[in-house]
Amino acid sequence: MLKMSDNLIVKISVFKIDLFRAKVDSVIYFTKITEGDKMNYLHYEFNAGPDDVIEVTLDKAANVQLVDSTNYSHYRSGEKYKYFGGHAKVSPFHLTPPHCGHWHVVIDLGGYAGSVRASARLVKG
Repeated sequence: MLKMSDNLIVKISVFKIDLFRAKVDSVIYFTKITEGDKMNYLHYEFNAGPDDVIEVTLDKAANVQLVDSTNYSHYRSGEKYKYFGGHAKVSPFHLTPPHCGHWHVVIDLGGYAGSVRASARLVKG
């Protein structure tokens, strides 16, 4: 199980959150999963860009992270990685990719016990 002290947050960039829509416009976090901690997570893939919105529906609060392929690989191997998003307490939760490309949406509970039901879909802008 991850403890708060196990997470290393290196940088938080400028961000804007629209609480009414729970839309994260540009939040960048750097984090690291401690080696040996294996998390279960849900995974979705999209080809999307800044004119698109990825809508994530959750049955309870969870971490919703938008990552590119390189950072998804880092996430899976427990290395430091960069993502857009964060702890979603409101559903649906909207993410807007910062540029066109292949994106991964990763949903997890941060190493805590439990389960979450989620779905993700691409809404064309």
